[in-house]
Amino acid sequence: MSRWLCWLFLLAITHLQAKPLALTDAQRDYLQTKKSLRYCIDPSWPPFESVSPDGQHRGMSADYVSFFRSQLPIPLELLPTASWPDSVAAAEQRRCDLLLLAMPTPSRRQFMNFTKPYLVIPSVIVTRTEHPRVKSVAELGNALYGIRRGFGFAELYRQFHPTLKLVEVQSYEEGLLMVQSGQLTGMFGNMGSLGYLLQQYKITNLKIAGRLPGDSELSIASRNDEPLLNEISQLLIEQIDPALQQEIDNHWLSVRMETSEDYRLVISVTAAALLVLSALVWAYLQVRRLNRQLLQANVRLAHQTRHDGLTGLYNRAFLDEKLPACLALCQREGIPLTLAVLDLDHFKQLNDEHGHLFGDQCLRQFATLLQQHFQRPTDILVRFGGEEFVLISVGVEETVMAQMLQQFVDDLASQPVTLEQQQSHYTVSIGWICQIPQRDQTMAQWLAQADAALYQAKANGRNGAVNARSPDSN
Repeated sequence: MSRWLCWLFLLAITHLQAKPLALTDAQRDYLQTKKSLRYCIDPSWPPFESVSPDGQHRGMSADYVSFFRSQLPIPLELLPTASWPDSVAAAEQRRCDLLLLAMPTPSRRQFMNFTKPYLVIPSVIVTRTEHPRVKSVAELGNALYGIRRGFGFAELYRQFHPTLKLVEVQSYEEGLLMVQSGQLTGMFGNMGSLGYLLQQYKITNLKIAGRLPGDSELSIASRNDEPLLNEISQLLIEQIDPALQQEIDNHWLSVRMETSEDYRLVISVTAAALLVLSALVWAYLQVRRLNRQLLQANVRLAHQTRHDGLTGLYNRAFLDEKLPACLALCQREGIPLTLAVLDLDHFKQLNDEHGHLFGDQCLRQFATLLQQHFQRPTDILVRFGGEEFVLISVGVEETVMAQMLQQFVDDLASQPVTLEQQQSHYTVSIGWICQIPQRDQTMAQWLAQADAALYQAKANGRNGAVNARSPDSN
């Protein structure tokens, strides 16, 4: 059973329990006149909401939209935007009726109404691991701190903490990269997004250093020139069952959030009481347990479809999905992109001499060393196939990347591989390209240039890295 079939099953159960949306005649007439509602999201804010390369709405808000659609008598349609500031602008220009996860700020209240919050996320600061624990905003001093452009807290922090030196960044990934490089002392944000990225990219030199005042209280924002829409939005919020909310939290959040209400406790106590009264409720709880197991199984399956089973790195399918997105980002923002193809030297000979188990150990050790050398949030490591690997890296200058790749080549050559009584050394050849992509360049062109440089590295005697922009060097 697919993840989406399981999820629709859960929504169906929740819908059967929920009372029908009690619309007034005025609200019903308003919706029939509208015929459809357009909503906007932040296209790059995982795990809360994002847009996939094929244009699909993903994340927590996508699951809430599935529920809202089951309650509304008219379609709820996504209006695509390029960024969160673009979404807010679309709402102000009345091209967008709703923002699904928005914080109320003084400027936004001029053109939007807000429901009561239905998602509360702690605000935190991320620093390098050697930075002391942050206990209050007052102790942050005159250092530079990052905050996402267009987010509500950027406006609120400037209002309540005018001495803070805030640097607006395009994305959390960019901010974490600047903290790693020392350009920023810390990055402000919510625990859900920052924790998700730290775990997804296995970043070991950054930490959540402290809790900041003011949690992110996220509501549905609706255009204030149509006040009935805010009333309907509030009704939708009140229809959300605690069981559904907990399932969505469990599925998307990798960092447990401390909220003012413990829904798990409420559900457990309620379920225990209902078990005594009705066999029907017992059956419902059994369905919930089975559904949770199915969701967990599908999460594991999703991980397996994106990762290589032997090395744990991403696989070719993930590369085909991610590289075009990185290429488009670097073209749009004018930042350097690195694509490197790495091929183990004489790997077939090593397999023939020592056996395939030893070869597998080499591949695992190679992947581990790669992860130790390239662990920035914008580094993506892929097992392309066999003994061939790919590195994608965003935001590193060409001269710095040349040093990093050469250091990796040297470290690999100096480390022996050991399995039981067998020991051997092996090397790697690398072809790579680093530059700001031109607007008309494609993924296939980048792979072809890196591949050609790889062949030159092998022709130069292997055990080296060749830049496609200067193929004579090694």
